[in-house]
Amino acid sequence: MIGPHGSPGKLVSSHAGFPVRVSPNVLTVVIQALQKAWAEICSDPVKHLAPVTPGNPEEDRYTDAICELLLYYLYDPSLPVNGFTSDVFESVERGANLSNFNLGVINKQPDLVIRLANSPLVNTRRYVGIFAETKVVSKKKALSNYTRQGVSRFVRGDYAWAMQDGIMIAYRKQPTRQVDALDESLKKDVSLLTQEENSKHLLQSNLPIPACGKSTHERRWTYQAGGAPGDIRLWHLWAFDIP
Repeated sequence: MIGPHGSPGKLVSSHAGFPVRVSPNVLTVVIQALQKAWAEICSDPVKHLAPVTPGNPEEDRYTDAICELLLYYLYDPSLPVNGFTSDVFESVERGANLSNFNLGVINKQPDLVIRLANSPLVNTRRYVGIFAETKVVSKKKALSNYTRQGVSRFVRGDYAWAMQDGIMIAYRKQPTRQVDALDESLKKDVSLLTQEENSKHLLQSNLPIPACGKSTHERRWTYQAGGAPGDIRLWHLWAFDIP
């Protein structure tokens, strides 16, 4: 168990049980909660979305609404999403300032963090959870916005560096891209360190959770307190079509 003092970046190590592995059941519950929140937003965008203003970037409007709904689900006694409860999840936060793996930058801002309510955690509580990065995806936008400004942040240890899994959410805008296009982008960009699995860089079938695809990436950095973080698995959610 990690002691009661010190920065997480200086304490987390492979010897202390990191990266934290999240069960398929927990990931499934999170995805179900995300999907329900998106369905509610799409059913009444005016009710849930902040207005379009110069200070409200498009993807932030969607993520902010999802965050609000997830917080509501978490403490709603009627249990809108089975398993998405405060016994399992502690909080939901958008755009929190967090450090990268080596404390080189303490103002990294993952789009969404759903923190786990693991009771033994002390210093590392802020870094143990489901980290999600969101991007608007369209044929009018280069996929490099999704890969180099999204996927890469998990690979280089900016986000989810104490975890083995992360989530990428694509808000799909017309004209829509299909998730299959991601395989070629992952294959071409060597900086993403994508591991080939079954001759694919993006797996889409026989996944243990209800994601649209999974990619696995090598992480070549090491924890300050010792040990390698191992690969990170990214679960790609591309069923979030903008209303």
